[in-house]
Formats: sequence, C-alpha cells, structure tokens
Amino acid sequence: MTRPWSSIAVLFLATSLWGVSSALIAAVATTGFSSAVLVAAGGSAVILTIAVIRGNDPLRLFAADRSLYIRLGLLEIANLALYVGALRTGPLPLAVALHLAAPVLIICARLISGKRSVSAVVVGELVLIVIAIGLVVERRPTTESAGGILVGCLLALGSAACVAGLITVVSSAAESHGSVASAGLQLAVAAVAGLPLAIVNLPSGRVCLELLMIGGLFLGPGFVCYWWALRTLDATTAGIIGLNEAVAASVIGAIFARGQLAPAVLVAGLLVLIAVGAEIRVDPRSGAPRRRTPRMPPRPCLRWASRRHC
Repeated sequence: MTRPWSSIAVLFLATSLWGVSSALIAAVATTGFSSAVLVAAGGSAVILTIAVIRGNDPLRLFAADRSLYIRLGLLEIANLALYVGALRTGPLPLAVALHLAAPVLIICARLISGKRSVSAVVVGELVLIVIAIGLVVERRPTTESAGGILVGCLLALGSAACVAGLITVVSSAAESHGSVASAGLQLAVAAVAGLPLAIVNLPSGRVCLELLMIGGLFLGPGFVCYWWALRTLDATTAGIIGLNEAVAASVIGAIFARGQLAPAVLVAGLLVLIAVGAEIRVDPRSGAPRRRTPRMPPRPCLRWASRRHC
C-alpha cells in the first residue's frame, strides 16, 4: 500500500524534473513554442521506447482510450500556445503569476461545485499559494499598453485553466492507466499537434538535439513520475505541488547563471510545503490510496442442449 508522503515525494520529484528542463531550455535556446514542442518530442520518444521494452503496447493503449490521450495532448499544446502568447503580449510578471494560478482555479472550482466548503484552512491555503506565486515571479519593468496587459492576462488565465484541466483529467485516469505508456502518449500527441507550427521556426540542428535530450532525460521521466503519483493523490494536492516547478527552475537557473539565489524563492518552496501539509490535514484522503472499484462479475453462461449461451 502506497503511503501518502511517498506519492507526494514522487510528485515533488516530477515537478523538480520539469523545473530542471525549463531552466535548461532557457539556457540552450529561447523559451518558445518550437523549443517546448521539441522537448516534448524527445520525452515521448524515450518514454515510449521504455514502455515497449517493458512489454507494453502503446498503440493498443492509445486505441483503447483514444479520446483521453487526444484530450490530454490538445490541452497540453493549448496550454503551451497560450502561455507563450501571454509571455509575448502581456507584462511578464503578471503573465507568469496567472499561469501558475492553476491550484487556485482547482480550489475555487471545488468550492463552487460544493465538493469543498469555505473554511479557515482553505482560505489559508489560498493565501499561501498566492504569496508563493508572488515570491517566485521574477519582476521586470513593463511598458505594455492597457490592451496588451488585458490580452496577456486573458491568455495566461487560459493557460492556467488548461493546466487545471490536465491535472484533473490525469488525476481521474492515472489509477487505471499505465504510468509509463500514458505519459509517453500524452507527450507524443502534444508533439504531433504542435509540430506543424514548430517547424516554421525551428532552431539550429545542435540546439534541436540538445532540446530532444532535455526532453528525454528530464521532461519525460517527470511525466512518468507525475502519472504514478496521481494514482493516489487528488487534483488539489497535485496543483499545489505543481508550484514547485517554478521554485526548481529558479534554483537551477541561478546555478547555471552563477548568480545568487533569492531567499524569496526558498521561502516560496517552504510555503508550498506548508500548503500541502494543510491540504493533507484537512482532507487526509487526498494522499491516501484510493479504493479500487470492484469489477462487475461476468454474466453466467447457461447450457442449453449441451451448448453454451452467455
């Protein structure tokens, strides 16, 4: 039986790997649509190869639940396109902050649907999340017009909504789907969907190879850990832990740039841990193994005149 904190640790590992990949993408190329598509392609290639070696059949899994993987891939590529558009249109600090607001959207959706009630703990979680987002967001001067700010904010909120949708869908599907093959299929569909637009602005051959390697070494394994952890964790906890990606990216970015790590980033990481602890305390089932729904027994086969009729 999986313990709650082991799944949480794996999810922290997943988001840390994503943070490393984000920092490396920024180090070897411009963080744009084409770069992210290439990283997704590299991650899917490695993960699907591992799935085949382990005896899985990704094509059969895709055919069995085609709508799930297409939905995940399209949400992934929509999230990427909206976020890149927000970064190029609106003020950078606000765009990044709104993009990281997925856990806030998940909590608010649960409150509106009645799945959670307003309490001091829920309000405290929201406050901690907002403060953590503010601490990890890099502030730069901005000269955007009012129209650009509005469009950038809307694009960033759309990106956050896509992330919230991804977390929710994966959380509901992870228990019944293999983590390795499913992670590879999600990235593969996203890469195929984004490839036509990415080809227009491909980087040099060496940079393409480096981006593919980043995907295979960091992004892909992160997705496998993500699918595995969400077998037992709920969407709210996963959304809060997702903020760790920005913390890890800031830490790795400071190491690569040989700069000084801002204490605010470390405080943000601590706030994420506190928010996760509060979520587990208020809803212990969020980290506990889910009960498996028993399968319905097959209909009995009757014999008529020595022949089986089911």
